[in-house]
Amino acid sequence: MPGSRFISIAVALIAVIFPALLAPASAQSDYPSRKITFIVGFAPGGGIDVFARIVAQELAQQFGYQIVVENRPGAASNIAAQVVATAQPDGYTFLVTGNSFAINQTMSQDLTYSVDDLRAVAFPARDSHALAVNTDSSAHTLSEFIAIARNKPVSAAVGGSSSHIVADYVLKVKAKLQATSVPYQSGLPAMNALLAHQVDILAGPVSEVFAQLKAGRVRALAVSGPKRALALPDVPTLTESGFPGIEISGWIGFLAPAKTPTDICVKLNNAINSLVEKPRFNDRLRNLGYEPATLALADAEPFLKNSIDTWRRMIVATGLVPQ
Repeated sequence: MPGSRFISIAVALIAVIFPALLAPASAQSDYPSRKITFIVGFAPGGGIDVFARIVAQELAQQFGYQIVVENRPGAASNIAAQVVATAQPDGYTFLVTGNSFAINQTMSQDLTYSVDDLRAVAFPARDSHALAVNTDSSAHTLSEFIAIARNKPVSAAVGGSSSHIVADYVLKVKAKLQATSVPYQSGLPAMNALLAHQVDILAGPVSEVFAQLKAGRVRALAVSGPKRALALPDVPTLTESGFPGIEISGWIGFLAPAKTPTDICVKLNNAINSLVEKPRFNDRLRNLGYEPATLALADAEPFLKNSIDTWRRMIVATGLVPQ
């Protein structure tokens, strides 16, 4: 029949020109079918970069397709966030970032993307901050350090925005010390300043100070998370140190362009969660100073929003001026 023939020809043309319209489910069920890119907003060698490469290596073996890590440092990781926010939402480009992303939503006044341009996919690692001093310091607890510092100005080395906020919030807002945070480009020069006795105390992620803590060159007085860090089981929390209610946890997360299909996000979320639960990978994270964690996709977005709100409250309390 002419009508049937016309319909058949039309369907055939659509299949050639718009194949994705006819079989979106099968295309997504075969995901991934080519290379995936992880965009990292920091230089190679940093904690998040190392973490991204470990996950990329493991998932590439699982998926059977290459996963490359592309570094796009600059603007406190906002450049990388913009790249992913404007990428095709096809499941082949993801942002690997830390809590600096949450901080930027308050501290950066000229963002070229919106948080709504991205969707949270997975948060496989937590990272408390540590307040640390030289081992030759007479302070063995945070209370002792505060008592010693009551009558003189103190300086704190910080290697990033989150460390700066933690130091100011704990030392200036809560302990009410005459404290000055001294910013460095990263955690390494901040640690070097502490080791050289150029500052009195350091605030930094446990993962960044873990090596020097293990080497016995510095002493951790407290950690900022809701519970003791697995890497530092003998170091008390801020609550245990006399500052109840202060629970500050950093994180590493995977974000995708906002319109990335949910089934693809579920697949990556499940794959990352399964990876975290493997003893070998779990131990690898712990040895880096991270706290392994799993979170369902449905809980990822609320987690991110809560993190943004928590950092915003602390930024306002410290009086740090958005840039």
